[in-house]
Amino acid sequence: MVYAKKLFLVLVVSFFFYEVRAMNLLDKRDEINSFNEKWEFISDQVMGGVSTGSLKLIEEDSKKFLRLQGSVSTQNNGGFIQFRSKFNFAERNFKGLKLKIRGIPSKYYIHIRTQYTLLPWQYYSGEFVASENWNEVKIMFKNFKKSNFYQPSKFHSSDIKSIGFVAFGKDFDAQLDVQEAMLIEH
Repeated sequence: MVYAKKLFLVLVVSFFFYEVRAMNLLDKRDEINSFNEKWEFISDQVMGGVSTGSLKLIEEDSKKFLRLQGSVSTQNNGGFIQFRSKFNFAERNFKGLKLKIRGIPSKYYIHIRTQYTLLPWQYYSGEFVASENWNEVKIMFKNFKKSNFYQPSKFHSSDIKSIGFVAFGKDFDAQLDVQEAMLIEH
């Protein structure tokens, strides 16, 4: 019993003095107005494509999550739907993302734009696979691929200007639920 009390005390003290090594990207899900200002839905219709979709804030079993849903079409040189937000991480040294996701089983992507991606078709892409059940996935920035040969090969988290969750590159019905999206330092 004494050991359990000491362990509990150590855990409580550690909690209050632990340096935060993660940042929640979805931190304003409870405030619907802030949510709508922070995250935006974009499809290939901005460039003449015909993909359609939506972004919704959903609550299920007392848990809130974002749902990207729609029909991705490669007609008219299109082929994406996404939701994204702008960020400024200053001097933080994040190494990747940890997500809690589910969806219609398929490959999905994280697209990161930096101060070096000036044109709309420039980004860094990290791939992950969603399944019907909630899963945690880690995507490290060192594994992201650049979209164009003239971009720098790597980026630093302080270079990030926006992060997008993307259904991309093929004709399919997409549904991606994101319950957690954390920037991680290790």
